[in-house]
Amino acid sequence: MPMNSTKITANTQLSSIGGTFDGILYFNGGTASTVSVFDNNIADTQAPFDYNNDPTIAGPTAGLSAGMLVFGNGIPEGATISSITDALNFELSASTTGGSKSGEVLTFVAVDNPIAKFLLGTSTSDDIRGLGIICRNGIKIVASNFTSIELFALTN
Repeated sequence: MPMNSTKITANTQLSSIGGTFDGILYFNGGTASTVSVFDNNIADTQAPFDYNNDPTIAGPTAGLSAGMLVFGNGIPEGATISSITDALNFELSASTTGGSKSGEVLTFVAVDNPIAKFLLGTSTSDDIRGLGIICRNGIKIVASNFTSIELFALTN
């Protein structure tokens, strides 16, 4: 059976795949990381927010929901939205770092329909095959450290 490989350099949605998702090839030359695979095609959300070494984040919460992954300057790796306080505030699962930020653009990734999660050690390489996943909405792959991990999604 022929295989195609798509390089993933950020949180990537492979909704054009449809059908069967065969597996992941990865090389992690950086620090330990986590790769999560989801069955959805919900677009990432970006908006400006204010925060200061605290889990409280101020900014528009429309379109956000508890459980979404949060990425940005001063946001700890693996942080998620813990709860939505009101239309202009939410609580992060961990305190932000790096001092006061104003108008900092954050990226929010919906993680509905989890399929698989892989924990990757430093300087490791592997071929994870035979997942036999049939996706309805498209595969989304999210890595917690985009700068040092190389991922390829295998499809057929």
